[in-house]
Amino acid sequence: MTQTNFPDIGDFMATPGDDGPSSPSFSSWPELDTAIKDNGGVLRVAMWAVRDIDGHGRLGVRVLDTLHRKLADIGVDHLPLDLPNNQYQSVVLFKRASEAGAVVAAVRSGNSTADAESALRRLNTSDAIQAEKEKDAKLADLADKVDDLEKLLVGFRTILNEA
Repeated sequence: MTQTNFPDIGDFMATPGDDGPSSPSFSSWPELDTAIKDNGGVLRVAMWAVRDIDGHGRLGVRVLDTLHRKLADIGVDHLPLDLPNNQYQSVVLFKRASEAGAVVAAVRSGNSTADAESALRRLNTSDAIQAEKEKDAKLADLADKVDDLEKLLVGFRTILNEA
C-alpha cells in the first residue's frame, strides 16, 4: 500500500531571501507565462515574484485583485483560490486550459465535466502511476516471500533445537 504524504503548511512558504528554484523572478508577464508552460503548465512561486513583475509594493487588496486579473489575462489561474497577501507565501500557478485547470475547475465548481474526467483518467493511467502500482505489487509479493522464509527458518530452528 502506498503511503500518501500530504504537504505541510511549511511546504507552501518561502523564506525571506529564498531565491530557490520555486521562486524565480520574472521581468514580464509573458516571461512568467513561458516559465509556467516550460514547467508542464504548473509552477509554484513566492508571491513576491508575481508582485514584482509590475513593481507593486505591498500586497494589499487592490494589488492582489490586479495580479489576479493579470494572471487571468495570460490564461493562468492559481491555488489557493485567494492570492496570499504574504509576499513569502507560495502560490501554485497553472494554465487554465490544461488538464490541471480542468480538474481544479471541476473541484471548485463541484461539477463533473468531460475535460475533468479525461484529465483524471490520464492521471490515473499515467506511466508513473502504473510503474508505482507495479512496484507496490512486487513489494507485496516480496513481503509474502519474506514471511514464508521466516516460517521456514522457525521450523529449521525448532528441528535443530530438538536434535
